[in-house]
Amino acid sequence: MSNSTFLNELAAMDPTELALGAGLIGIILTLMLIGAVLWYFISAIGYYKMYQKAGEKGWKAFIPYYKDYIRFKIAWEPKYFWPFLVGLVVMQVLSSSEEIVPLLICLVAAIVAVTIGIKLDIRIAKSFGKSTGWGVLLFFFSFIVSLILGFGKAEYIGNTTENEKEKEL
Repeated sequence: MSNSTFLNELAAMDPTELALGAGLIGIILTLMLIGAVLWYFISAIGYYKMYQKAGEKGWKAFIPYYKDYIRFKIAWEPKYFWPFLVGLVVMQVLSSSEEIVPLLICLVAAIVAVTIGIKLDIRIAKSFGKSTGWGVLLFFFSFIVSLILGFGKAEYIGNTTENEKEKEL
C-alpha cells in the first residue's frame, strides 16, 4: 500500500473512530510506560539491598548503566561491562535501520549483550551463594529475584571471579 492510498483511507475514516483509536493507543502506551518504570524501580530496590550486602552504596542501584557497572564489579570483572555497554548502544542505534547490514550488526550486538547479561546474572547469583538457575531467573525476572536476594537470607560471599583466581593459585 502506497503512502497516498493510506492517507486517502485515513482521510475517509470517521474522526470519532480515529480519536477513539488514538486514545486507546495512548492508554496502552501509558500503561506500558508505567509498567516499565515500576519494573525498573522494583528491581532497583532489590539491587539497593544487594549492593549494601556487597559493601557498595545502595543509591548506585538507581543510576542507569552505572548500576550495571556495579553489578559487574561485585560479581565479575568491570572490564566486561564495556563490551556489554557497546552491545547495548549498537543495538539501540541500529535497531531502527531498514538496511540488512545494520540489522545484522544489531542482531550480533544483541546476542553479545544478552549472552554477557545472562552470564553476569549467573555470576551475581553465585556471588550470593545461589545456583545457576537463580541467575537465569534473575535475568528474566529481576524485579522479583533481586528483591529475594536483597531482602532475603542470601549472603554476599564475594566475587566468584576472585574466588576462581585464588583456587588456580
